[in-house]
Amino acid sequence: MSRERFLLIALLLVYLAVGSLFAVLTPDWQTPDEPAHYNYVRQIVERRRCCPQIEPGDWDQAYLDEIKAARFAPDRLAALETIQYEDHQPPLYYQFASLVYGLTHGSLIAMRLFSVLLGAGVVWCAWAVAKAVLPDRAGVALGTAAFVAFLPQHMMMLASVNNDPLNELLIGLVLVITVRFLLGQTDANYQLGQVLLVITLLMLVVLLTVHLIPASVGAVFLALVAAAVLTPMLRETGDWQIWLLGLLVGAIFTTKATGYFMAALVPLAIVLRYRLPVNGPRIIRRAYLRTLGRRLIYFLVPALLLGGFWWLRNIAIYGFPDFLGLGAHDLVVVGQPRTAEAIAQMGFGLYFSQAVRTTYHSFWGQFGWMALPLQGWMYTLLTVLPLAAVAGLVIDRFVIERPEQTPEQIRRSRAVWLVLWLMIGLTALMYIYYNITFLQLQGRYLFTALIPIGLLMALGIDAWRRWLLAKWAWAQWLPLIVFGVLALFDVYLILRVIRPNLLP
Repeated sequence: MSRERFLLIALLLVYLAVGSLFAVLTPDWQTPDEPAHYNYVRQIVERRRCCPQIEPGDWDQAYLDEIKAARFAPDRLAALETIQYEDHQPPLYYQFASLVYGLTHGSLIAMRLFSVLLGAGVVWCAWAVAKAVLPDRAGVALGTAAFVAFLPQHMMMLASVNNDPLNELLIGLVLVITVRFLLGQTDANYQLGQVLLVITLLMLVVLLTVHLIPASVGAVFLALVAAAVLTPMLRETGDWQIWLLGLLVGAIFTTKATGYFMAALVPLAIVLRYRLPVNGPRIIRRAYLRTLGRRLIYFLVPALLLGGFWWLRNIAIYGFPDFLGLGAHDLVVVGQPRTAEAIAQMGFGLYFSQAVRTTYHSFWGQFGWMALPLQGWMYTLLTVLPLAAVAGLVIDRFVIERPEQTPEQIRRSRAVWLVLWLMIGLTALMYIYYNITFLQLQGRYLFTALIPIGLLMALGIDAWRRWLLAKWAWAQWLPLIVFGVLALFDVYLILRVIRPNLLP
């Protein structure tokens, strides 16, 4: 076993240990929206239905304020089951979690540990993306994984009952396959595809056996998988990768709306991979456009078929055009803070300043239901990391000599970085768009782009190594060392900060 593989396994084991601490020691219900996510799962198991629907009464602002103020004291939880304002969410995560709920008789800790397990896949995806982009810089790949694993707020969210871990895992898998697809790493994608096929079929059999998903949905998914496996054109041309991306994006469509932007990045990647021959003969350009259109169809067919079941169900229940159920959600959550009200009260200047500060703080760590920020000196120390990373990226760009690359390598690298930067940009735009209506200044909403953010952080730290410490062999692991220290910080936080201050 190579040293890099050994360190990756060690990192994953440390993540699982620290994540388990968070899952066990975080006081009950003291992560955002956890009761509502838990009650979604409870309804699936108790009512034996694929998914509930959001209705008036699922949101009670006064009761939420009361139990949050009491730190979810047991004597205030008589009406906890009425908190159901996440019932508009797509069902895939909750269907999987319902298996854990049923086996453990509704154990909150067991369901949290299930989320931790999904989070291990997110950490692996972070490593795999960085490894594909920079195959000769193991320290950067491991540093990226360590940042994603041990960012304190991210650790808390991955150790709670919510649909973010599965959403991030699916986004990460799409990103891994897309990056490898752009770089021509087909064999690596083939190996990953085999693993995903086995896991998916096993989970599908279980879900169908206990009737947690409609048989029609399972049949369509099996047909889509069979098409990828049996169709010669898909197998021989490598276009099965596009079909696989369509299946994964379809799974995102049935997991969480915050991952929908991947549906725009994958077609862009297809276009970037297969460039239009602008100066070629017209007949060649026409053939290219036909082939490109066929490849886009390979992506759209599985994605839209899987998403279509959920969207048509929502339209049938909530009416057109509310195919996501968000309109019904907005009508139910009466009393949720609105951005317009905050600006009217404090003015735009003060609001903007507070928005930036709160977003930044809650990105690193603001626990409970945003009621427990870190101490000021902690944020100051943590700020050293992004400042050092940004300075390192400047050094990497203007000081360190770049290795020679062929024109094709440069083209492929630019395509990958365009996708990564767009991923960050689209996530930021979605965050801004959501906060135009609702006052939800929570940095955790940026975690859908955490893998490219982590890669930039690791690259920035590694630049200092390449500039000042290149002659020392141990220094290649500098990004892993720097971000690995966050694991110790996480342990300190859960033992000395989070649990003591959030217990009722």
